[in-house]
Amino acid sequence: MIIAAALCAPAIAGAGANALVVEGLAGEPAYAEEFERQASTIDAALRSLPDSEDVTVLRGDAASRESVLAKLGELQDALTESDRFVLVLIGHGSYDDVEYKFNLPGPDVTGEEIVAALDALPAKSQVFINTSSASGAIAELAVADGRTVVLATRSGVERHATRFGSFFANALTDDTADIDKNERISVSEAFRYAERQVADFYERNGQLATEHPVIDGGQAGRFALGRLGVATPAVDDSSLAELVAERNGLNAEIDELRRSRDAMSPDDYRSALLEKMLELAEVEDAIDARREELDDGR
Repeated sequence: MIIAAALCAPAIAGAGANALVVEGLAGEPAYAEEFERQASTIDAALRSLPDSEDVTVLRGDAASRESVLAKLGELQDALTESDRFVLVLIGHGSYDDVEYKFNLPGPDVTGEEIVAALDALPAKSQVFINTSSASGAIAELAVADGRTVVLATRSGVERHATRFGSFFANALTDDTADIDKNERISVSEAFRYAERQVADFYERNGQLATEHPVIDGGQAGRFALGRLGVATPAVDDSSLAELVAERNGLNAEIDELRRSRDAMSPDDYRSALLEKMLELAEVEDAIDARREELDDGR
C-alpha cells in the first residue's frame, strides 16, 4: 500500500535549496546538444521544488575552472549548516591513472579541487552528482558524512563517454521513476532508474557495458531532485485546476511535516503524516475522476 510505504520510508526532503549545475566541455556538436538538454532538464527539475532558493547553471565560457571554484567559494559564505546543496557535473572526464579531471573550457578542474570546495561548504546535507566518464576515480575521495555521491562509473578506467547522465536527467520528468508515487523524484529513485536504463541499453545493443554507475550515502532516499505534476492542467477546467492546486498545497504541507520530523514524537509524526497522506489520496482520486469526466466529454 502506497500510504503504508510512505510512512515506513525515510523522509524525503522536498527542497533543492541551493544547487550548482555545471555543463562541461562537449567536444562535439552531438554532445553539446545533449549536455545542454541534460543541464536544462535538471535545472528545471530543481527549480520545481517548493522552496528551491538558488539554482545556478554554468555553461559555455562561463563554465571555466575559475568560475566554478569561485561560485563554490561564494557559497561558503552564503550557505548555513541547515542548508542543502546539490552539485551536478555534466560532461566528459579524464583520468591518467593518477588524477581525475572534469573537462572545462580552458584548464580542467581536478577531482581534488572539487571535493575540497565541497568539504569547505557549511551545508551539512549535500548531493554530488558527476555524470562524466572516469568519474569513479574520485569515489573514495568524494565520500563524506552527510554527502550523497552519485557517479556514472565505478572506476577511473571506465573512460568512454557515458550515457548515465542522459538517463538520470530523464528520470526527473518520468513518472515511472517515482517508485513511491509521491510525485517527488529522489536521488535514489533517479539513480535506480538511470542504472536500469544504462544496463538495458548495453544489453539491447549486445555491447559490453563500459560504465557502471555507483551511489553512496544514507540520504539518497530523503533528498528530492524534482517534482512531478506541477504543470498547469492542459484542459481549461476550473474544477481540475482547483484540485491540482489543492494537491500541490498538500504536498507542500507533507514536505514541511517531513522536515519537522526530528522535532516530533514518532507517534505524533506518524499520525500527522497518515492524515495528510489520506487527504492527498482523496484529492488524487478526485483529480483522476475529473480527468476521466473531461475525457469522456470530448
